[in-house]
Amino acid sequence: MKSASRILIYEGLALFVFAALALFFTGLTTLYPIVFGGIGLLSLVIGFAIDFNSILEGFSQRTARYGTNAVLYTVIFLGILAALNYLGHSYNKDFDLTKAGVNTLSEQTKNVVANLPDGARLVGFFKAAESYEFKKLAQRYAALGDKVEYEIIDPDLHPELVKNFSITERGAVAVVCQDRTNITMDVSEQGLTTALLKVSQQALGITYYLEGHGEVPLDGKEERGFALLKEGLANENIPVQPLLLLTAGTIPADAAMVIVNGPTNALLPEEIQLLRAYLENGGRLLVALDPTVATGLEDLLAEYGIKVDNDVVVEKQMRLFEGAVMGFDPLIQDYGIHEITKALGENPTLMHFARSLTIDNEHKLAGAIVDPLLRTGPGAWGETDFTVLSSGEEPVYKKDEDLGGPLVVGVAMERTVGEGDARKAARMVVLGDSDFNTNRYVAYGFNGNLFLNTINWLTGQEAYISVRPNTFAPDVFTLTEKDNSIIFFASVFLLPQLVVMLGIVVALRRKR
Repeated sequence: MKSASRILIYEGLALFVFAALALFFTGLTTLYPIVFGGIGLLSLVIGFAIDFNSILEGFSQRTARYGTNAVLYTVIFLGILAALNYLGHSYNKDFDLTKAGVNTLSEQTKNVVANLPDGARLVGFFKAAESYEFKKLAQRYAALGDKVEYEIIDPDLHPELVKNFSITERGAVAVVCQDRTNITMDVSEQGLTTALLKVSQQALGITYYLEGHGEVPLDGKEERGFALLKEGLANENIPVQPLLLLTAGTIPADAAMVIVNGPTNALLPEEIQLLRAYLENGGRLLVALDPTVATGLEDLLAEYGIKVDNDVVVEKQMRLFEGAVMGFDPLIQDYGIHEITKALGENPTLMHFARSLTIDNEHKLAGAIVDPLLRTGPGAWGETDFTVLSSGEEPVYKKDEDLGGPLVVGVAMERTVGEGDARKAARMVVLGDSDFNTNRYVAYGFNGNLFLNTINWLTGQEAYISVRPNTFAPDVFTLTEKDNSIIFFASVFLLPQLVVMLGIVVALRRKR
């Protein structure tokens, strides 16, 4: 057999085999199997035509038998590879190897989907080349079960659907459930989950935020502001409105709960009485207090077995270039057994200038159950000498004066009130710090999750207690469908094909 004939036949065979594999796995979705299959077939025909007689004579030779065996083994090997690839493609399993879990849906999303009253649809209005991110995310929602379906609509091809959904710009997603629709431009897990909450949840009432006593500003965007968590509550479908008790004269009937967040001045007796009556009628109350501030709430909290200690929590912390020093930022990893903290595990929350609380089970209203939520480490203590706050000196534990750790810095109270069909569960959470939920500290550790889970429990939405979507933004670039196809064929077919073809040339040259 002539050298040129052998090269054309073997190279043509390699091209034809790879084209057949591409056709088997991808179909006629690209020109790859057609172009390379055609070239391979043409190369085989020309190779046989050049030296047809010698090829026929060669089939009876011993070397031909060896060559035939080699080709047969190669075909078997490629067949095994094809079968393994087919099984891997048909029965695939995704693994998220990122440390932050950015490719995995959060527990919050899983809870929201599991609690959908009916099936939901995610309808994305994208051009084909712009739909990759939405499709990838929507597939994760659909993989959670049979409650979520998705579809992608080209707004240019279906203007009637654009009109039906009241879409005003390309890139919007319509989230549909229970004959309700929410349109969002936020094509992220947080955006889609928020939209699912809005179309699936019934409004439970208004969360009122007490003002008028120097509280953390509700709409404040500064470090000591509440704007970030207000937005987080909106994402949970929990509306928040300010409440000035002196003006209102009562707690509104549509109140789902009341937040008292870091007052720097004492509440008036009339306001305390309104909050007391609210709890006695099954109300829900969140109180976040700070050291050195007399809020006027101390007696009310004591009625429910919660004593507010007059101290500031000190705990050892590590500082750059200073090593271990005693500071006022306790790191909390010891959580009580409670619905609010069950999803946090050992994930830390950070407090700043906190005061401790003592549970007094002997002096409390009948039926009140108080559970510890947050505890410091055993090395912390409650400093009662407040001069250390201004002197700049490192605090030192004094056994006879200070409160020894571990210290409770957060508690939850529940008490059944009323009788018969009028029975209700009054709930209250008291925290020894308001800084942890401000704009400056809410992103630290799991502070935001702790606060939002507290709100979920107080408003009776325990099913949504979870860890929210991770907002870590990885450094990635987006590939189009065309880019993905090029990379796929180059790595799976083209490069192996070139290696095989070069190997054939080298083997034939050495044989000469």
